[in-house]
Amino acid sequence: MENILKKYLAYDGMVKVVLVNGTKMVSEARNIHNLSNVTTAALGRTLIMTAIMSSKLKDKDNRITVQIKGDGPIGSIVTCGNSNLDIKGYVSVPDVELPLNDIGKLDVAKAVGKGYLNVIKDIGLKEPYIGYSKLVTSEIAEDFAYYFVTSEQTPCAVALGVNISKENKVDMAAGYIIEPLPDCSEDIIDIIESINMNISSVTGLMMDLDSIDDVAKTITGDNNIVCIEELNPSYKCDCSTSRIDKTIIALGKDEAFKILEENNNVVEVNCNFCNKTYKYNKEMIEKLFS
Repeated sequence: MENILKKYLAYDGMVKVVLVNGTKMVSEARNIHNLSNVTTAALGRTLIMTAIMSSKLKDKDNRITVQIKGDGPIGSIVTCGNSNLDIKGYVSVPDVELPLNDIGKLDVAKAVGKGYLNVIKDIGLKEPYIGYSKLVTSEIAEDFAYYFVTSEQTPCAVALGVNISKENKVDMAAGYIIEPLPDCSEDIIDIIESINMNISSVTGLMMDLDSIDDVAKTITGDNNIVCIEELNPSYKCDCSTSRIDKTIIALGKDEAFKILEENNNVVEVNCNFCNKTYKYNKEMIEKLFS
């Protein structure tokens, strides 16, 4: 099944909703990086939110980068997205294994640890927008909800989840954001809050209901919710030989040849996002600097 992202308006346009099924995207990330179960959940949740945030970018050259830096054993989580919904990411330590938490779920909070969330938006201004907030639970969904309130002044409900099967495969990876608009009444906000307090798992909801539209109706309580856009995010890395060439040139000639000498006349550059390795011999390095 392809990844799907759908945007909705609920309650006659007073509430915006973005809902994502990114199971294929998270499965690909797991395979590329050989992730453990807990790192799949941590990176997967972040990839889903990056897709949601990328869907709000206006122009083709707009980009977003999310960094979660905690003191837990997985180190940093980095994800990137663009307006085409090409999403990519990695975890510093992909093979961390931890016991389940007290309620029998993957212990993402312990894996991430205490730290902060950083969002960088390159939206065509002179300087990128940089937003920052602390991690409040390190479960990632709650941390993004806190980020939106404190850094973007946007109160919203956020749910993110990754379900791993007994066969260690990604059964479901999904998430949503519900954003009441300024003219939304308190009664509607109370309805949405009450509903979402009783939703224990967005992945369970996705697997139990017949369609993503039914999920949208359930999480808002509005059976007349209207879909306004449907998109297909994908896990896609945009690394290339020309990009790596520029990276080596940026090192400078002396440093590039020093690395060449120290590594048996081979310079290897590995892409963190797709694990592809680019190799350069002496003749290739000389050509770059000629």
